[in-house]
Amino acid sequence: MGKLQQLMVGSALVVFASAASANVIIDSSTTGLYNQGLGDLSATYGPGSMFFPGPNVSEGDPNQNPLAEPDLSLTGELGANWLAGDYTGGTWSAGNVAIPSSWTVNDETAIVYEFLLTENSNLQIDLGVDNGIYVWLDGGYEFGAMAPGGSFLSEYSFALNNLSAGTHFLQILREDHGGATGYGIKVTATAVPEPGTLALLGLGLVGLTVARKKA
Repeated sequence: MGKLQQLMVGSALVVFASAASANVIIDSSTTGLYNQGLGDLSATYGPGSMFFPGPNVSEGDPNQNPLAEPDLSLTGELGANWLAGDYTGGTWSAGNVAIPSSWTVNDETAIVYEFLLTENSNLQIDLGVDNGIYVWLDGGYEFGAMAPGGSFLSEYSFALNNLSAGTHFLQILREDHGGATGYGIKVTATAVPEPGTLALLGLGLVGLTVARKKA
């Protein structure tokens, strides 16, 4: 095999082995279950709640990142056990609906996005919200933050790695305590290479090394 052929074969193996498709699986156009009947949770949890400050920044306009998981035990409007996928008894939409980027000022709202992964994947989650946001995956708490000001995509970003293939649920609670609301989301999934693909990548690197030594 000539030098050029060796180099081309080695390069092709590397490109083939390292290629991983990154797909946007959730964005602002994605529908989901929606709960806009929670009202002002600061009235439920009382003054001074770090998770649900008083309306119209009456208790200040906190900037907290990260935030621990909020206590939602007093919030019957979320249903019997929404984090376990039971939405009975709450104020959820009857089915998937468009998720508005704004909602009633000084109220909280909840969203559930259902998505299917056809292979093990890493997720990159980019969010923007005015004012606070709490995120669970399949009932497990993943992220929470709160900040003053408006909303812009990638205001908050975090990764969830090596999710198994199958159906998953991204569960979100949006918080507001100011004069406006706003929200944006983008979730990108990238397949995790299989062991055989990693071996092929190694073979490609070996091919490149051999080709360069013979050049």
